[in-house]
Amino acid sequence: MMSTFELPQKRIFNSAFKERGRDDVVKVDVVQIADGDLLRLTFDAKNSPWRQGVWLKTDTYLVVDQQKSPSVQLWQDTAPDELLIECHTLNGCLHIYNIWDRGAGSESQSWTSGMLVEDLPNGRRYRCNDIGFETNFTKLIFRIEWLSRAT
Repeated sequence: MMSTFELPQKRIFNSAFKERGRDDVVKVDVVQIADGDLLRLTFDAKNSPWRQGVWLKTDTYLVVDQQKSPSVQLWQDTAPDELLIECHTLNGCLHIYNIWDRGAGSESQSWTSGMLVEDLPNGRRYRCNDIGFETNFTKLIFRIEWLSRAT
């Protein structure tokens, strides 16, 4: 039986922050990629007592540390500071959002979670919040940059 859930084809913004005057908080980012693109994810900083990480998915699979999977959870405390991600896709979308763990397992997509996204010359920087409106978006800061683009 096929799932009826489909991932978005464009960026989704956090409505809770928007109701409070911030329309720039991204809940799920969608990055346009080509099949075979090679990315580098770099964890820049963490400012949280909780475990912080990133969730990534394509419609086919990603290769991280020679492991092939349709989606990956990369945790700042267990992953290298920099890691390579080989992307494979048919629809050209890489989905990204922040995750955290308060000790009871992976959490994401809370009412007040989200990311501020900054375009870089060859990628994007993400400044994340997990829970709460009083935030400076420094719970986790990471970058995704292209090392090579498939044609």
